Amino acid sequence: MKKWFWAYIAGFIALTGADFASTLLGVAAGAYEFNHKMATGDGGLKTVQFFAVNAAMLAFTSFMLTWAWRNRRRIDQRYISQPARAMFNWIYLNPFSERNVPKSAFHYLALAPGMLLFKAFASFNNTLIFFGLPDIVTPVASAIFTFVQGPLVYWILICLLFLPIWWLSLRVAAAFLRASAGRAEQLSKPLA
Repeated sequence: MKKWFWAYIAGFIALTGADFASTLLGVAAGAYEFNHKMATGDGGLKTVQFFAVNAAMLAFTSFMLTWAWRNRRRIDQRYISQPARAMFNWIYLNPFSERNVPKSAFHYLALAPGMLLFKAFASFNNTLIFFGLPDIVTPVASAIFTFVQGPLVYWILICLLFLPIWWLSLRVAAAFLRASAGRAEQLSKPLA
């Protein structure tokens, strides 16, 4: 697990850099920062705040990934065999309670690939904008703008993007757990 932990940290840092660079390129091409909390008055990016939030996210997700890995044997096997069961049951106040650990440990294992996928998607979308190609987010955001205004548009868009990424992340986490269990089983067999 140690190598995967460091791979996650390296991936997070690399994709944060890609997100930062692609955002600056997109803004230079005439777009504006869509996250209302990260945007300057002229649609640019609040750089210090961007890196502070990403550093906090990295610290939190790294801690929770470590915690989840240490509690992986307590994960409900139904989530590993059918990851979609964990899709919508992620609202709970205390992930550390005995009652919630069988699902929260699985959720926090899935959070790591989810963060990487989300950052990769944002970087890809920003790069499309920079090159003047049709991006994925702008048409969806424009459609949402026809119904609501202000910061609510951002949060609706995040939720719409979150669902397919979360679905994929749960599958990645389940596959990783199944592969890890298979390797552990092979190592425990005596040599002939």
